[in-house]
Amino acid sequence: MRLLAALLLLFSAHLQATEKLPWFIGFEALKSNDTPPKVLVLLFSQPDCHYCDQVRTDFLLPLQHQQRPELAIRELKIPGSGDVLGPLNERLSADAFARRYAISFFPSVLMLSMQGDALAAPLIGISSPDFYGYYLDQAIEQALAATAQ
Repeated sequence: MRLLAALLLLFSAHLQATEKLPWFIGFEALKSNDTPPKVLVLLFSQPDCHYCDQVRTDFLLPLQHQQRPELAIRELKIPGSGDVLGPLNERLSADAFARRYAISFFPSVLMLSMQGDALAAPLIGISSPDFYGYYLDQAIEQALAATAQ
């Protein structure tokens, strides 16, 4: 019985480690949902970035599992995600899109409206995992409040 429990624990940890956020490809794809989200929670990450993996695995994937229709949670890998469509359907490289929002440190999490407006200051890095969830919740609440005005 203990062996089965240990195997299940290892298997679930492996699944969570390999689970990914949907890639951000553009605003139009989000707006075309039956119920368009109000806020895009966008993780800017880099390949082989341990801190990016930590933000994704420990904070954004659990948020994704909550299935909150007012939020779209996506990831944009710099470099490597290819082109994205900006808020005016303009084609941009992932690097150019990140520069538009002055993102130059990874991981960064930015709250955006469906019109491409930043709704809260970006969360840059992860200095304290103990408080990161609180900071993320505060940024989401600020972004949702901004969309309600």
